[in-house]
Amino acid sequence: MKYKVIRDTREKNGWDFEILESCKGMDISCLKTGDYTLEGYEDILCIERKASTSEIAGNLGINKKRFDAEMERISKYPQAFLILEFSMTDLLDFPRNSGIPVKRWSSIKINGKYLLKSLLEYQVQYGLKILFCDDRDQAFEVCDSIFKRIKSLK
Repeated sequence: MKYKVIRDTREKNGWDFEILESCKGMDISCLKTGDYTLEGYEDILCIERKASTSEIAGNLGINKKRFDAEMERISKYPQAFLILEFSMTDLLDFPRNSGIPVKRWSSIKINGKYLLKSLLEYQVQYGLKILFCDDRDQAFEVCDSIFKRIKSLK
């Protein structure tokens, strides 16, 4: 079954599903919550993508209040996923391999254990499904697979 993707207008450097045979098109539109959903499944499916450990660190650090509100909203979706374009090892090794210059590491007040603790709290509290992927390509493939599974439910 082919699906049509809706991508949020604020999604930067997003995935392009139109290259896949399983996709029958993409719309760019403002989503209240998340980065991706499927046409006809807007109230059921919400996918939030994080490209790097530095991005999730910002969400769980300086932008935590805003991110908490987003996680509260995402919890209303029966199928809610946080797809990470990095591995658990990358997360636990934060700030290594984060793209943050080494000279700034001494000013970082959070570490990988805090990031993991916070993500697991969201998973437990909100029922969020967190998927660690090794890289961007793997995360894209995982998202495509989720779309196919969701589409097959109806």
